[in-house]
Amino acid sequence: MSATPLQLDFDLGLPVPPCGPRTYHNALTVQVNRKGVVDVDTVKGCTLGIRAYPDGGCYGECYARKIAAWTGIDFGTAVSRYIVDNWNHRDHLIKNLLDTGASWYRIGTMGEPCHDWDHTVHVIDALRPAKMTAVIISKHWTPLSDHHVSRLLDSNVVVHVSTSGLDTEAEIRHRTGQLERLRGYGIPVINRVVTCSFGDSAWARERAERQEHLLSIGPAIDTPLRASAANERVQSGDILTTRRLDSVGGGKRVSLHSTSAFLGHCAQCPDQCGVGLVTNFKCIEEKTMAQATLFADEMIEDDEPAEALPPLVRKKSSMRKVEEFLEGDDIEFRYVPSVIGSGFEQAVAKLALEDGIAHRAARKNMQIHSAVVVLAGGEFAGFMTFQNNHLIGEFCLLQSVIRPDLYTPDLYRQMVQEVIAQNTSGYPMLMTTNPKSKFETPKMFESLGFTTYLKMSGFEYMLSGDPAYARMKVLAHITMTNVWDSVKGDWVKLKKEWNTHIDAAGIAQNIPNPAFATREGCWQGENGFANVVTGRAHNGNASVLDPVACEVVLRFFMPREGRRVYNPFGGGVQFGFVTGASGYEYLASEIRQNQCDANNALCRQFPGVAWVQGDSSTYEPDGTFDLVFTCPPYYRVERYVDYDGNPPVGEINALPTYAEFRDTLFAGYEKAIAHLGDNRFFVVMTGDSRDKNGGYHCHEAETEVFLKEQGLAVYNKIVYLECEFTRLAHAKKTLNMRKFPKREQKIIVAYKGDIKAIKDEFPPIGRL
Repeated sequence: MSATPLQLDFDLGLPVPPCGPRTYHNALTVQVNRKGVVDVDTVKGCTLGIRAYPDGGCYGECYARKIAAWTGIDFGTAVSRYIVDNWNHRDHLIKNLLDTGASWYRIGTMGEPCHDWDHTVHVIDALRPAKMTAVIISKHWTPLSDHHVSRLLDSNVVVHVSTSGLDTEAEIRHRTGQLERLRGYGIPVINRVVTCSFGDSAWARERAERQEHLLSIGPAIDTPLRASAANERVQSGDILTTRRLDSVGGGKRVSLHSTSAFLGHCAQCPDQCGVGLVTNFKCIEEKTMAQATLFADEMIEDDEPAEALPPLVRKKSSMRKVEEFLEGDDIEFRYVPSVIGSGFEQAVAKLALEDGIAHRAARKNMQIHSAVVVLAGGEFAGFMTFQNNHLIGEFCLLQSVIRPDLYTPDLYRQMVQEVIAQNTSGYPMLMTTNPKSKFETPKMFESLGFTTYLKMSGFEYMLSGDPAYARMKVLAHITMTNVWDSVKGDWVKLKKEWNTHIDAAGIAQNIPNPAFATREGCWQGENGFANVVTGRAHNGNASVLDPVACEVVLRFFMPREGRRVYNPFGGGVQFGFVTGASGYEYLASEIRQNQCDANNALCRQFPGVAWVQGDSSTYEPDGTFDLVFTCPPYYRVERYVDYDGNPPVGEINALPTYAEFRDTLFAGYEKAIAHLGDNRFFVVMTGDSRDKNGGYHCHEAETEVFLKEQGLAVYNKIVYLECEFTRLAHAKKTLNMRKFPKREQKIIVAYKGDIKAIKDEFPPIGRL
């Protein structure tokens, strides 16, 4: 008997037997179709649509299903299409997108993205480097979750809700409900109406009424139904069709609700799938009527009554009115302590959604903030919200919009100045400028005394006030989650600044290589990561504590009234140097005299900083401390010696067994915990090492269990990432033994006391 032929699954390379009609493959692609649409379908196929309408898909005329059938593909099986790896394949996709020269791409051309919203949102995030707008077209059989919506709010997207007068009443209620819901969140949303030219039967008149209702919900795009001559409704005269030779990429027979509907190549389409909403969110009323005027050939004379003019033309008239306002000083800036209760709630929400950039101002939880409202001739013309935070002592400028028909740079500047005038306490002022906004530009705020303290993802975070105030904000941004990446640009910049100060102290005290100090006896042997790549050791392959990690730990976990830090197994100079430079007291116990002498010399400028020679497992520090931090060595990874070239008696890394190392270390921790004040943090930066057989000691886990047994709560588990370059080179050897080199350390943050007291004992971070 011959073997059954196998087909390979693209994703995992696992053999799977063929079964029935073939399905789409599961690797994501970038394609440009005959109509010029740049297609990045995260899902191919539509299970829910074919299940609801098995005879031809939606309206019996699903063109995507027809194409799939012609190529022998089961369109009723939805297949998520993945980025196979985050290196070559992702880079290839981004390059293909850039090569198209387009400013946007479409998701939902030959499939229904709602089958896998989580994956769709993930792909949009992954393709951000292409800097293109993602247009998502969906019938929303499955709605976007609130979590997905929150992620899309920070993405460059336009969401289409596909509707039609051919839908059932329940489908129309559901889809228009999704339109309103997404628009309420501030998502740029297009009502994509599949339209028909209807006959005169009762059925046709009812569908025509539904269609007119849908077209009134703007912004709307008219998408003519491509109906075949064999369609029962076409044969009965309920749906009227015509042949259009200018129809591209979808056959020639269409049902035209409007003869001006665009049927040509995507590049010439004036709608551009509503992408203009992202960069210049125009008036919703204006977009509602745009389909009727977009292709109009006739010019409307100025002497026609204003009531007869479509909104696009009324806008021109209102611009003349603005000039009259400005010339006549008919502009009023009105302060309201909260948008809610001011009477401007709906006007603010409407303008915020139309603008798109300021969409958060439409939310009730954002309308609690104060605002300066602009009135032109007594009419609402714009706003800027702000927060005067007396609890923290900062003044935050938030969302702002001027009506497009009234906007001038001078008017916007006046509004901002009116907001700044509300900062009567003289607090530091914060503003985040959005690169998509024509209002909130760095140049404009620089002219008002703001400076940029951080650039991330195109945004510029700006401050007016003492530059030191922004330090905590910067640290918060670069450590926003429990994964701290020490090789990112902002982190590296801060690290260089700290090392410059430590180097200067070394020069002043005649101590070479001060970050390494006297640790010439500290080694990792010939298999050290640096040796593998360069053939020589850096700092004897010894680990050196990151001063930025020290500063983050110090600033985040020192209480409001805290002053004192204790470090058992004190080691290098970094945490003490950062603590002293930040104005706090620091005591470390360290068993090696040479390390104590070097560190004390380097920190001579800080009178409250000291290393005491002693065995940390038995040392009793004086008094109570507000923070305990320690960064002990990995067992038997490094070797530490004193002036005589030998490890001191009791040096934990020289102990003969891991069990003795662990127990001695934990004895020192127990002493430190006893001297830690209530409602305070105990922070351990640690890692794991392997035993002689290659298995891990599981020291991190044992540390967590020990801290819990001491009555502390393990409150944070932070992953500190180091450079992977040397690890990748090391892997060429270790992977043969199936060992994956470590590029991380763990920062275990434990808490002693009542967790509910954290909000009172530790100051809030403020707005980020």
